[in-house]
Amino acid sequence: MSIVRSRRVGLAALSAVALVAVAVVGEGTARATANPTLWNQASASGLPAGSQIYDSVTLGGGVNPTGSVTFTLFGPGNPTCSGSPIFTATRPVNGNGYYESSRYTTNAAGNYNWMAVYSGDAANHPSAPTPCNLPSAEVAVAKRIPVLTATRSWTPPSASDTAVLSSGAGPAGPTGSMTFTLYGPANPTCAGPPITTSSRTVTGNGSYASALFTPTAPGIYQWVATYSGDADNLARSTICSDPANGFIVTSVSLTVVSGSPTTVSRGGTITVTWSAIASPTACDWVGLYPVGAPDGGRVTAWKYTTGAAGGSVRLKFPWAAPAGNYEIRLMANNTIIRLATGGPITVVWP
Repeated sequence: MSIVRSRRVGLAALSAVALVAVAVVGEGTARATANPTLWNQASASGLPAGSQIYDSVTLGGGVNPTGSVTFTLFGPGNPTCSGSPIFTATRPVNGNGYYESSRYTTNAAGNYNWMAVYSGDAANHPSAPTPCNLPSAEVAVAKRIPVLTATRSWTPPSASDTAVLSSGAGPAGPTGSMTFTLYGPANPTCAGPPITTSSRTVTGNGSYASALFTPTAPGIYQWVATYSGDADNLARSTICSDPANGFIVTSVSLTVVSGSPTTVSRGGTITVTWSAIASPTACDWVGLYPVGAPDGGRVTAWKYTTGAAGGSVRLKFPWAAPAGNYEIRLMANNTIIRLATGGPITVVWP
């Protein structure tokens, strides 16, 4: 009996050892490294520059994966995903499933390419980065539609137009040009050639002013402002019938102003002559301005007129006046309402 019992005890001990061995093998199997896969899907194409885009992945085939997924963005104009990415985002992983990057605000049109990679952990191998130019991970960003408004200014005898460009995209804002065309005095449909055209270089969102124009005949005039567009922005234009850009000239002033000589040395003196002021006052005045300076800006020198419809005064350029071109402006009655413009007068430094 003792021999039989000892054999049973021995068999039981062997069975326990076998169970432990199976458990160890089972535990080792659970820790075997897996090869997770990533399926990459970016946000929709077609949104304009300035919109937000993002990437997402579905992680599958992992064994209770942890670690992180890193998203990198390339472009626009980088179809090989070379060099440094323009944006990087990392998301922690807690199991197989869906993970999404943070948003990136685009500032230019073109094609953007996302790539993603899983870091791996103790139970899962890292994944290879998803390929560049993967169709599901490419986002095509369209040109932005900027906002263009314009308002005319009509202060006899001169007219001008000011355009405001806003919501334009680009690394430094919109570029290109702003062109102002004026139609009239009897052309309400803006057909045929304009009577004057001027352009300004666009260097971002903001205000752009046309050159001044002095009408020579009564009638209805209409400005049209046109933005050229660029690589990131669509072209825009105001319409001919926009009342904010039209003005009516009921009569034309024949007021003129001029200066002589037209070239002087610094500190030199010129004779300013005017004529045909319709309603002269003793506080009408003439001033010397750098060409293109605003009427309310810096006056180089000035003097009241004689109060007559026509006459002349002498104006001296300050000794420190910079060399360059100046113009004479005849202003009404202690205001900056311009009656006439003359020049240019060129100042030279000996």
